[in-house]
Amino acid sequence: MLGTGEQTQKSNIKLVRGCPVYKVFGDERLCVNDDKVLEIEAIEIDPAIFSYHQDRESMEEERASEGNVCYASIYINYPDNKVYCISQGWILRIHGKDVPGDDLEDAMQFLSTKEITSNAEICSECLYKFILTLGDTFTDLLTEREKTEEVKKYVDKFSLMIAVKHSQTDQMMQPIGTEDDIESGVDHFQFLRTYLVQLLDQQSYWAKLGQELAEDGVEDWLLNLVAMREKLARLEFQFYSQTLQLRDINEFNLLIKMLQYVLKSSDEIIELNEQIHAEIRSNRFCQLSEKDSRLRTLAGYAEKSRTVEHNFGNILQILTKL
Repeated sequence: MLGTGEQTQKSNIKLVRGCPVYKVFGDERLCVNDDKVLEIEAIEIDPAIFSYHQDRESMEEERASEGNVCYASIYINYPDNKVYCISQGWILRIHGKDVPGDDLEDAMQFLSTKEITSNAEICSECLYKFILTLGDTFTDLLTEREKTEEVKKYVDKFSLMIAVKHSQTDQMMQPIGTEDDIESGVDHFQFLRTYLVQLLDQQSYWAKLGQELAEDGVEDWLLNLVAMREKLARLEFQFYSQTLQLRDINEFNLLIKMLQYVLKSSDEIIELNEQIHAEIRSNRFCQLSEKDSRLRTLAGYAEKSRTVEHNFGNILQILTKL
């Protein structure tokens, strides 16, 4: 599994727990760096113990003294944008090309619903496939059909992960499951069905509240805020409907066109989310919500708002590479 280590702002490196060229086959542990197959002695070490190192020269002290020892940990060296093995000091290479550090960071961000600075767990195989499929350096190594299948898998999995995280942080929702449920394999539509139903319920809730507030003669800015929450639920529903449709597309150019709609929905969600977050933090809303209990649900959106910003920001950043 893979995770990022805490680094100081002055550090020229980022420690990473895991490695895209680390492979497990039954009882064997192999390193396939630079397309070679080397049997290794794996000693999985939390890279946090190396966090006092600030640059590549200092990290060289951590090389294994002898044998094919693997710590299953690597690091990105920002000055040369390369990725290095901690235990052996090698530059990571796949199919004759160096793995760029920014491709690795893109992979970590896209494959995790958590903040990039926090501990994240991502399988090395997923990381390897991401680098080949969406990394700028390796785009010519896969056929369009292979790219189509891999992109569909990523969007499938990531959309489910977002739904799980959002259902856990939305005070108006019941959690639909865990990320472990996704890993074990689920029917995507059935898994999302509960979340989609709750999004429809939210649309009805906000429409009804908007009508009640309009009858009470509240100010336009408050009616607009409620209308934005209703629209956000509708846009989220639209996003998941689009990602589910991707599963039936087998042609790469058509997939790219469909992804444009996914990106448009994601962009609209982020923009609307920012507007809602700004308003519920305003003094006029805070004062009003203390007097009107009907607005407490709006105030509780703050936690989900941060999650929405992070996850849909990831989608925009990564899929625009296509």
